[in-house]
Amino acid sequence: MTVSERLNHALSPVGIYTAGADALSWELTAYSVELERLYTDLGVLFRERFITTAQDIGLKAYEELFGPERTDESTADRREKLLLRLNLGGGDFTPVGVRRALDSFGLEYTISEFPSIGKMTVTATTDYSQAQQAWIRREVEKIIPAHIEFQLTFNTMTWAQWDALDRTFAAIDGEDMTWRQIDNRTQ
Repeated sequence: MTVSERLNHALSPVGIYTAGADALSWELTAYSVELERLYTDLGVLFRERFITTAQDIGLKAYEELFGPERTDESTADRREKLLLRLNLGGGDFTPVGVRRALDSFGLEYTISEFPSIGKMTVTATTDYSQAQQAWIRREVEKIIPAHIEFQLTFNTMTWAQWDALDRTFAAIDGEDMTWRQIDNRTQ
């Protein structure tokens, strides 16, 4: 039953909304149109409130709690990453928890752990823009336990790739690069 039908049914006992009362019928039509619009908007709000049913506005709002909106990904992937991120707890700063957090960023990575010296390297294995790298770096810094020293690199050159350049140390040193620049070199 539509809002208009429900209004007519509920107000029929009053007796003033008869077939000949055009102005009053226009009033009910205006009310019913706006109430239908409100019900539609409420339906969207209820749907977007929960990650498991959100489609656009809700996903955007949740994503912006943690960083940029991920419009380049499917709705299912966005939901999955948000659920991973929101389900991280205080006890999740273990290797499994760190991996779950990295997965929630949408990061493609490898982890090299060195527990005897309390160090870890996270290597992003896909190309990311400078803005994405900055965001990922900030988020990773939030989840790595304070007692672990870590390094985050983005799709950098391997030693084999450096060797394949067939350059002398003097040539590399002549570029006057810092260790951070050398560590982050991708070409």
